Amino acid sequence: MTLPSDGKKLTENEEKSMKIALEQTDIRAIHPERMEALAESMVEKLKEPVKGHATNTKGWRTCSALND
Repeated sequence: MTLPSDGKKLTENEEKSMKIALEQTDIRAIHPERMEALAESMVEKLKEPVKGHATNTKGWRTCSALND
């Protein structure tokens, strides 16, 4: 199963409450469709480049030496 392209995205509040539910109870506490939306949002966050980390194009340092 995959989230349809027209599927409703999660709000930040929904995402936080789902993560709390996962920590406190079990994965079964979340509806399967909402779980897929959570997984999709987590994947999208992993795809975003992390600010300040090295990249192949910039080398190991991405900021001024004075910022370290």
